[in-house]
Amino acid sequence: MTYNVRYATLDQGPRAWANRRDAVAAAIRLHRPDVCCLQEVWQDQLPDLRERLPGYEWAAERHRTGEHTPVGYRPERLAVDDYGTFALAPDPEAVGEAGWDASIPRVATEVAFRDRETGTTFALANVHFDHAGRLARHESARLLRNRLDASPSLLVGDLNARPASGPHRSLVGSGPFADARQVADTRFGPGETYVGFEGEGVEEGTGRDPTRDKRIDYVLCRGVDVDLYATGTDADATWRHPSDHLPVVTDLLMPTDGDA
Repeated sequence: MTYNVRYATLDQGPRAWANRRDAVAAAIRLHRPDVCCLQEVWQDQLPDLRERLPGYEWAAERHRTGEHTPVGYRPERLAVDDYGTFALAPDPEAVGEAGWDASIPRVATEVAFRDRETGTTFALANVHFDHAGRLARHESARLLRNRLDASPSLLVGDLNARPASGPHRSLVGSGPFADARQVADTRFGPGETYVGFEGEGVEEGTGRDPTRDKRIDYVLCRGVDVDLYATGTDADATWRHPSDHLPVVTDLLMPTDGDA
């Protein structure tokens, strides 16, 4: 599962984080992912979610102030062999510095997982590309394409880029990844993943065309089959979405040691 939960500092009133955090956690519990990749997690948002999601452990590092990209996982199913963070910047070690023309520093979380049931190992990177910097998005895609070269591997998160955009083509078209929505055996839910807080209708302002509209949250995979892809249209009791993004949930079939 990947889910941009929206910065806590942006809203007041009904949209304040204190009024959304229970619904965000409930959406995660509803889908029960083995791996949960979050974006726009600001300062004390993760402690709030840790408290509400006791079944998860977290690969997470927050540097200074600002956003980080934690990865939650169910420890009874998955073990973490290693994890760390790196900057989406010309120097990946320069965490805390904005890269290229990015508006703010962007940090990715990289995790080496081992499936306790099958023994399969796989790499995962949880990312949030910059929303303003066009060059930063293109170069971040290039960085991830070269860095995440293991198979099987997953590149998950908010790319702030639509299908068929330059960053998407770099990763999926000419790159090594498959777009889970495009290759899934079963697809469910709208193509759009960004709905905003201006209106509550999932289809509002869109033509329902996933190649043109607001699909910016992705599960990209390498060496993995995709059984199911779903966009969750979760709403709380007031018919509000918990975040301005919708969660994306996939069922993935990892290779076993005996697979070719």
